[in-house]
Amino acid sequence: MCTLARPANRGFTLIELMVALVIVGILAGIAYPAYTKQVQRSRRADAIAALTVVMQAQERYRSNVSNYAALITDLPQVNIASVTPHYSVSLAGVGNPASFAIGYSATATPVAGGKQADDITCKSFTVTLVGATPVYTATGDPNGTGTDTNTSSLCWPK
Repeated sequence: MCTLARPANRGFTLIELMVALVIVGILAGIAYPAYTKQVQRSRRADAIAALTVVMQAQERYRSNVSNYAALITDLPQVNIASVTPHYSVSLAGVGNPASFAIGYSATATPVAGGKQADDITCKSFTVTLVGATPVYTATGDPNGTGTDTNTSSLCWPK
């Protein structure tokens, strides 16, 4: 009597498939928070780029007028939305009383409800120019205490 050889089973068992899915889930659970944090950090470069554009435009404006511009709209070459959709920039005078004759302060803050709004480490970037010396600062709450502190060393590149 001749018996037919049964072909070997090929494929995965349900247990092997479940183990593979658990491993993929664990890796995704670790990788996703790291990925979102890195994306937030890369968007911070948009704030720095926007402030750099404002600083350059302010110097061009001051070369034609005897003081710095008080409004972003006074700087016709500046379109913050084209530089970054994640941040808005505001200007303020410096000194007491606040004046645009000796300098200005430009602050980039995340757009409310935007993708960068939940970045608690770097809530705002500020460049203050008095005379010819810019001062770069940032504020945020990296520890989640509810109080904003100076986070310049974490936010501005070295």
